[in-house]
Amino acid sequence: SLPTLLKLQQAEAAPVAAADACILVYCWGAPSQLELLDPKPDAPAEVRGEFGITKGRVPGTMLGELLPRLAARNDQYATIRTCAQSSTSHQPGAYEALTGFKPTRNAVELTATKNDYPNLGSVISKLAPPRGAMPPFVTLPQLISDVGNLAPGQFAGFLGRQHDPLSITRDPNAKGFNVAELTLPAAVPTARLGERRALLEAIDKQLNGLRETAGPRALDLYEERAMRMLTSPEVQEAFQLGHEKAALRDRYGRNTYGQSCLLARRLVEAGVKLVTVFSAGNGKTPQHAWDTHSDNFKRLKKELTPSFDQGTAALIDDLRERGLSKRTLLIVMSEFGRSPKVNKEAGRDHWAKCYSIVMMGAGVKAGLTHGRSDKIGSEPIEGRVFHPSDVIATIYERLGIDYRGELNDVAGRPLPVTNGSPMSELF
Repeated sequence: SLPTLLKLQQAEAAPVAAADACILVYCWGAPSQLELLDPKPDAPAEVRGEFGITKGRVPGTMLGELLPRLAARNDQYATIRTCAQSSTSHQPGAYEALTGFKPTRNAVELTATKNDYPNLGSVISKLAPPRGAMPPFVTLPQLISDVGNLAPGQFAGFLGRQHDPLSITRDPNAKGFNVAELTLPAAVPTARLGERRALLEAIDKQLNGLRETAGPRALDLYEERAMRMLTSPEVQEAFQLGHEKAALRDRYGRNTYGQSCLLARRLVEAGVKLVTVFSAGNGKTPQHAWDTHSDNFKRLKKELTPSFDQGTAALIDDLRERGLSKRTLLIVMSEFGRSPKVNKEAGRDHWAKCYSIVMMGAGVKAGLTHGRSDKIGSEPIEGRVFHPSDVIATIYERLGIDYRGELNDVAGRPLPVTNGSPMSELF
């Protein structure tokens, strides 16, 4: 029985982190897998679409015609073609993709609430925060929304506002880009800020009764975090895109998406645990991004894929050249995929049964293509099917978080960290 005992002891041992950080590129609106990562050149025209293929660097592999840079680098990352979702609208789809839990209802108008399951970055903030002053969780360059509502799953939910992301809502490609939240006014030097803090602490001592409530405690944590970031040279430097060489900035592309990817690399290099880049075509709604119900082919070719292909390829190269890919997990994903059949508006509609994602670094098998969909890309037919909960369990496992653990909601009830299982086939 000794081998069994040792196996059980190993299984219950504290997880060992294989990664220090994760960059999550989230394509809001859901791009078509058939034009990008899972083309079907032999399918009928109404499925195949207008574009051809590009041969991948790995022999026998192919990507869509619009991704030549990523095709030339597919020996550096894994392509997963058997992902599935339960939600078919953007708001609940985002909730499931970003938390790993199904929403209570599949409603178009679903919005964020304080009782939501927390974003994976908020869980990381609570269970594996970084050392020093760097924020644990950053989202950029915008928040995402639909039908006037902020998409649920972007925030800390029942974990409390102290675990919300630092949300950068300015364009990193804009001239003079800075993060105003991390910049002291000219009239307030660091020494004066310290005096203001001492005064605030003196006042707070008179409010002991209020400190028994959750609100002030959360505010205290906000104040402490803000003070550390405002006075930390490391934090200030991490956000200085202008310190990068012009040639590298050009490689990423002088556009919102490219510079967001570069900023994400700078942030994880400085110690941020999770950076989410919302690839949303400079718009906040799916309809301004990858939600191509009409003009799918025109919009992909002219608006969406050129910057996406360039920026993602540059990020892959940069992580590898700096040695960061060994300890940084990169994931490119969305809330679901798009329908196999082209509709009457030359577009593709929502499709949750089968879509593709990309993963790289932190032990991912480079060059792997996992799974296979059917002839029209409608359903997985080979390989394990992965759900958002599995993707999130994988991120936790890589970062050394016990994905089998528990969290407590606002009422103190124990809830699972995730219901998923790590994607062991990729490592």
